[in-house]
Amino acid sequence: MVSQTVMNKSVLFIYLLFFVGTAFAQQDENFYFYSAEDISNIKSSSKTKWGKKILGELAGTIAEREKHSLAIPALEGGHGHHYFCPIHNTQFVFDWESPKAHYCTVCKKKWSDVDRYDWAWVNFVHGANLDYLKANMYLYLATDEKRYADNITSMLLDLSHKYPAYKIHDRERKYTPGTSGKLFSQSLDEAVWAIDAARAFLVASVEMTPQERLQIEKGFLRPCADLLLSSRDKGNWQVWHNGGIIALGVALKNDSIINAALNKPDLGYYDMQKKNVYNDGWWNEGSVVYHFYPLRAILLSAEAVRCRHINLYDEKVINMFLSPVNMLYSDLMFPSQNDGWYGTTLLEQAGLYEIVALRTGNQKIIDVLAACYEKIERKSPDALINGMELKCHDSGVSLSSHLFPDLGVGVLRSKNKTVVLKNGPSGGLHGHPDKLSISIHDGRREILPDLGTTAYGVPDCYAWYRKTISHNTVTIDKKDQKASKGKIVLFKPTSRGGVIEAVSDSAYVGVNMHRTLSLEGIKLVDHFTCESDVEHTYDYTLILRDSISLPSERKDTLLEYERISKVRRSPGKGTFSFSMSDGTKLSLVVHSPYELFIGVAPGIPPKGLKKGEDVYPLIIRTKGKKMDIKAIWTFVD
Repeated sequence: MVSQTVMNKSVLFIYLLFFVGTAFAQQDENFYFYSAEDISNIKSSSKTKWGKKILGELAGTIAEREKHSLAIPALEGGHGHHYFCPIHNTQFVFDWESPKAHYCTVCKKKWSDVDRYDWAWVNFVHGANLDYLKANMYLYLATDEKRYADNITSMLLDLSHKYPAYKIHDRERKYTPGTSGKLFSQSLDEAVWAIDAARAFLVASVEMTPQERLQIEKGFLRPCADLLLSSRDKGNWQVWHNGGIIALGVALKNDSIINAALNKPDLGYYDMQKKNVYNDGWWNEGSVVYHFYPLRAILLSAEAVRCRHINLYDEKVINMFLSPVNMLYSDLMFPSQNDGWYGTTLLEQAGLYEIVALRTGNQKIIDVLAACYEKIERKSPDALINGMELKCHDSGVSLSSHLFPDLGVGVLRSKNKTVVLKNGPSGGLHGHPDKLSISIHDGRREILPDLGTTAYGVPDCYAWYRKTISHNTVTIDKKDQKASKGKIVLFKPTSRGGVIEAVSDSAYVGVNMHRTLSLEGIKLVDHFTCESDVEHTYDYTLILRDSISLPSERKDTLLEYERISKVRRSPGKGTFSFSMSDGTKLSLVVHSPYELFIGVAPGIPPKGLKKGEDVYPLIIRTKGKKMDIKAIWTFVD
């Protein structure tokens, strides 16, 4: 006699086989990106109120793209970070009809006759094309309408005829082994594009003729795989290389390609996870942005190899999703440490959490996802795959003081007040010289910000944002700190905050730096000392978001800090106190003669077309063998 359980499973199998639709019925059961269950979820989700909205937005993406030529550019792409005004750091306005002239909303003019701007314009076309491919893919999976698959086929066929002729090049139109691209100037961008394009291809391939499939495979998929197989990097680029190779391997139904990306003893997937992910769950570049960036490639790699019965959703990957939650401010924004985009929030990562919640069933991750949807609409296409009903709850994400010992970051919390100290490893190419730096969020906004970075292609990236003086720490002898690793020697959390004590003895040769933070309710005591056997000039800096008046101030300059303008200077003695516009009070107790400086500097970086926000660096300058400054903050309750 057949058991009821077996009968139920048989009924489910028949349902999936006959009612999921053509997408799964015709695809290779051994090589796919979306299983029968995934496609069933997509179809079911698309009938919900929120699912219909997602499909509507996807249809809008297609309609908007089809207003312009769908032809793949004949010109190779450039570097997206070059598509910014060199004066105002603001991204140019992308205009389909203006590939040679690029408008800055602050300058109120178009920039022309600059090759790298024109090459970067091509990147935006490629980006719009990828959005078009993905939108058609999801709509085909949801509706089985052949026209969506045909759209994918047409665009990829065009690409397959042009891709072989593209030259391998870098940002300067030269060839750099291991990191150059064809569509783009970086193999990184090539991998990011390919990882989703491969998905669109395999989904649409069920509607392609054998000749169309072969043309796309030999004209794009295989040569792109060959390019990425020859690309090498020790950081996040390699995670994307591997992810692109895995996706292309699945699309080409080639296990040897997949295996090469997973199991290369040097720089393969497993090797990269071992070398680059800390035990406390963080990617080793020390930035929230450069944590989630490779994490997306890791997630898509895990998704791709499911069809080969390989499970990459291990404890380390799950921890990579859980750890960032403990870094959050109360408004779900992250500190912008190292090369981080200011204003990055957990809400932007909801799509990633949709997938990992589905695959792992981890309740904490499901709760994080539900907390996100208390603040935003559920509109990520990845939500269609998840499909689960999420119960919102009033408690939101539970946050308390937390230490990341490997990352070298300590977080003190008292209700909605958050103080963050950064003192870990250098962060490599994306690190900033800012040992013992802090940032403060008062529950409404960051009142003492870590500015993160602007686009890498603009002068201020290196002239200001990657300088020690642009951080809330100490600059010695007007020079940047050396790349180094600090140490957190004490972390004692309490329900009302806690204590962090940290030291750095290698940021400056011969100088021992020590900072202690004590948060108790609405009061923070920040004690910073530096000691040396020889005399130095110490510039203790606070990056304020509001300008303040200094006693007996007069105009001055700080030529050594060229990006600080409109400088005012004042002699100082004893305690200097002031209040911020929101009512926060600060008293600075300085145990030596000092000078006060305040000026204007580039601050919260521009985001897209939005203009940036200036900040007001307050510098306390002391000279001698020792610096001893105590800052006493009283926040608004």
